[in-house]
Amino acid sequence: MRRRPDHRRPRGRTAGLHGWRRTVIRWLLWTLAGLLVGLVVHLTTIVALPRLSGQTGFQRASAIAPLGRFVILTADKTPLPLPDPAIVTAFCRYDLAGGPVHVHVPLNAGFLSVSFYTPAGLNFYTLTDRAGASGALDMTLFTLAQLAEIRAKQGPDLPVALRLQAPEPTGLIVVRALVPEPTQQADVERGLEPASCR
Repeated sequence: MRRRPDHRRPRGRTAGLHGWRRTVIRWLLWTLAGLLVGLVVHLTTIVALPRLSGQTGFQRASAIAPLGRFVILTADKTPLPLPDPAIVTAFCRYDLAGGPVHVHVPLNAGFLSVSFYTPAGLNFYTLTDRAGASGALDMTLFTLAQLAEIRAKQGPDLPVALRLQAPEPTGLIVVRALVPEPTQQADVERGLEPASCR
């Protein structure tokens, strides 16, 4: 009895080629599945983390900072994570319910930035020491209604009087100053002490 050739199973050189293709396809499918699982876990973590966190940065800052006064973060008195040791960070909580808040930040010789945040952590305005005139950054923060009222009384904004509109009545003002040398840390902190937000 004569055996018929099996056409379903490749023989010789083609058999090795088909096995290699299967291995590559399996490897690609497993890699793609791993990437998809990683993407789903990553996105789920990002979306769920704010809801799982006990307190926001604004709530933690509220615990150590009174309204209308800058507080310099130091390692011994902060519930917040410390930034780069080459940066001195100070922050002030504000509430525009009682009226506009005037912000005054003296400039030192190094880099300095002032950022404004909503309680949810949205940065709505930032400026650096290059925007300062006469050795200080001066600006006034308003709600939409307060800003419309002041513009009706005093006219449009002037370059010397920076007026900012806050999207929410409460928030944080964060000042970051560069420390050029570790020995100058105390000097930079002293330079930020006259900063005010009232």
